[in-house]
Amino acid sequence: MAEPVDIILLSYNRLDFLVAMVEALEARTLWPHQLTVVDNLSGPETRQWLRENGGRFHQVIWNDHNEHLAGFQRGIAATAGELFVLSDADIVVSEPTADGCWLTRLVALAERHPDFGLLGVRLDSVTEARNAPLEDAPLIDEEILETATGVWLNLIRRKALRIPYMSDGITCHAVRRSGYRVGIAADIYATHLGDGDPQKHPDYLARKQGASGWRTTYPRYPELAESSRPPTLAALALAGPLLSAIERCDVSAVVELRAPHAVLAAVDPRIASYGAGDELPRGPAIALASSSADAAVDPALLDQAFAAASEWVFVLAGAAPPRPAADWTLVGEHAGPDPVVLGLARLASRPRWRRRLLYSTVEHRDDWVALFAASAFGDDGPLRIYAFRRTDPPPAEGWIASSTPAPPSPFQPPLRIPRRRLGVLVTKLRRLIRAEWLLFRARGR
Repeated sequence: MAEPVDIILLSYNRLDFLVAMVEALEARTLWPHQLTVVDNLSGPETRQWLRENGGRFHQVIWNDHNEHLAGFQRGIAATAGELFVLSDADIVVSEPTADGCWLTRLVALAERHPDFGLLGVRLDSVTEARNAPLEDAPLIDEEILETATGVWLNLIRRKALRIPYMSDGITCHAVRRSGYRVGIAADIYATHLGDGDPQKHPDYLARKQGASGWRTTYPRYPELAESSRPPTLAALALAGPLLSAIERCDVSAVVELRAPHAVLAAVDPRIASYGAGDELPRGPAIALASSSADAAVDPALLDQAFAAASEWVFVLAGAAPPRPAADWTLVGEHAGPDPVVLGLARLASRPRWRRRLLYSTVEHRDDWVALFAASAFGDDGPLRIYAFRRTDPPPAEGWIASSTPAPPSPFQPPLRIPRRRLGVLVTKLRRLIRAEWLLFRARGR
């Protein structure tokens, strides 16, 4: 019987990635193995899933704070096999081939090359730019690219890692300083789900980038520049009740006329936003939102909306209803956002409190919209939603719904991230000095 290999995953939120990886490991790993998860104080959803699925793991180790990559050491210390695998929890292993599963092939590769202390798999999902350095890496026996790697299913010999785990870079350095080589299997591939973080988990990337400093360091993520701008809680507080009122009127297509700032377009990038004087697409509904009960909606904007909308105009404004144009009727009046909730949202939107509260308005956008929609109640609110309908709307087939996307805006991370270049360099230098000291002590034993 082959000795089971300990597979140690480091989890921190992104439950969809964790579930996909665990399911792929269960279905596609044929070599005997034991699965250990070290959780870096994830949110309740991830931790509850780990509890409910505890029987699928050899052990789950619960950290009481986020140790970042150093959390791997908890799993290393809790296992004893000569070979173990470390990986971030966002990798999907490939299907078994005629030569066996990914782990069978990786173990066989380690047996053929006992001089390698760390062997990782190759990613099939990264960009050409990230794969380019591999083209210059030495190819050993047509099966190993001798180069450092990230934490992507790294098979490590326990005797090759003689210091506590600190980071992937320091680990590769320490393994080499212990007399072993480091490489990547040239033809054992896996898929990196983390490449989808800019679209699915931009707040996760921003927090990682924001955590870089004196104690931990992450790279800067240029992908964040291509992500949609996270809406503020204040925008969500205004948009939630308005979107709920539009849905109650069974309207599915709407464009926004800024009055003066875009609210719906800031919350939902699929909603197009236009300014005063722009040529509006002729569609079924147009919405305007004032952020203050004291600021009346510009009559010229209202006239523009009534002229362009085919059937509906929704206005978020103060207690005095706007005057409709000819052939339009006020058919609905709804409570706007509660002033206490709106005030708290505006306070929490300030950079200082956003940094402190660490909330996500991208990954949890729908939850915030539902919460703020539920806050539209009572008779004393200063803001109200008015639904106007054209007295004689044209046939539905005559509508032309806008498909123009909202104007792109640069990503503004949910955390204000200072440029701590000096801190990053000091962190790497501190790790390197500590690694060298620990290696010196280990050689003296």
